[in-house]
Amino acid sequence: MVIKVVFFLSVILALTIGTHLLFYKAVIHVFAVTSPVLKTSLLVMLILLALSFMASFFLLQWQENPLTIGLYKFSATWIGLFLNLLPAVLASWIIIAAVRIFGIDAPSRLIAAVCIVSAVLYSAYGIWNAFHPRIKKLEVQFENLPDQWKNKSIVQLSDIHLGHFFGTEFLNSLIRQVNSLNPEAIFITGDLFDGMAATISHFAAGLDQFNAKKGVFFVTGNHESYVGLNRALNVLKKTKIQVLDNEIIEVDGLQIMGISYPGIGGAHEIRGLEKLPQNSSNKIPRILLFHTPTNIRPKDGDGLDHHFATYWVPDTSFALNKEIGTDLQLSGHSHAGQLFPFGFLTKLIYKGYDYGFHRLSRFAIYTTSGVGTWGPPMRTGNSPEIVEMNFK
Repeated sequence: MVIKVVFFLSVILALTIGTHLLFYKAVIHVFAVTSPVLKTSLLVMLILLALSFMASFFLLQWQENPLTIGLYKFSATWIGLFLNLLPAVLASWIIIAAVRIFGIDAPSRLIAAVCIVSAVLYSAYGIWNAFHPRIKKLEVQFENLPDQWKNKSIVQLSDIHLGHFFGTEFLNSLIRQVNSLNPEAIFITGDLFDGMAATISHFAAGLDQFNAKKGVFFVTGNHESYVGLNRALNVLKKTKIQVLDNEIIEVDGLQIMGISYPGIGGAHEIRGLEKLPQNSSNKIPRILLFHTPTNIRPKDGDGLDHHFATYWVPDTSFALNKEIGTDLQLSGHSHAGQLFPFGFLTKLIYKGYDYGFHRLSRFAIYTTSGVGTWGPPMRTGNSPEIVEMNFK
């Protein structure tokens, strides 16, 4: 397992340094930099920036203090900006070459400057966008929906990532938005906390302010494992949020099932399932809360294999989910790519289930783009959302 981790980190580091070197080459070319001092200074600066995010990750794991937190915030923001700057510079390179093919003396520095400024403005919008979640409204039809839930709205929240970027002020604003919807229930589908934050106990008071008539329910995501599962659960014990850990409960005739990340080995691991049998002629609606838009039974292997499969070769057959009679699965995790153009990648990996509502006969799934962000505090590929779902 250690070899796998080292290999994975080595690949990420190589890609990061390689793309920064490509950016260096492009900048030198389009701006026609010839000064050895400027070239050396730019190269050293970019190599340090390339190393900064991974360095900040390990430094935060070692010790959390204002210096390591500041380095993490700076490096994460830089990565987001860089992901927009690189294609901008490469695009300017292509534009300049294309114009010169037609014999036009292109103002290369002006073209490059316009592309870079556009990338910076685009990144600034992405940062603003990340901290302003929208209300996403939709309706879901159920057979045999109990009267207590007809025309009632629930709120789904996922991937809030409370931590260094999304702090108490953001949480309080989110609570005001959610409570103003007067939901019947609130479902939080994992990654409530960010894995880069060690100190999270101060969020308990705010989290206890979520209000819903029939309760607030939570299942863990991968970041609860990163931040420390016991640490995360101890915070939630100080609130009225109910943690569903591989169990099913009935609330006013609606069955709510919560499966903890990364999943289970079989239906026998779901507590209470045998006490709530389904009658095919009068089936009670069953909602599944699971962090990832995948089958709740992960592939065999160690924890790293599960993690790898979730990210790169997920099981989107939903076989066990359907087998146990799920009517609606609520998930998150993918952030719908978060940054352009990664939405195309998540759509490919999760076979289209990375975002939105999908119905497969009786089984349906909604995957939200989430509320917060991981890494760069930036959303350029989509908007963060608070899901308000009306049951029909």
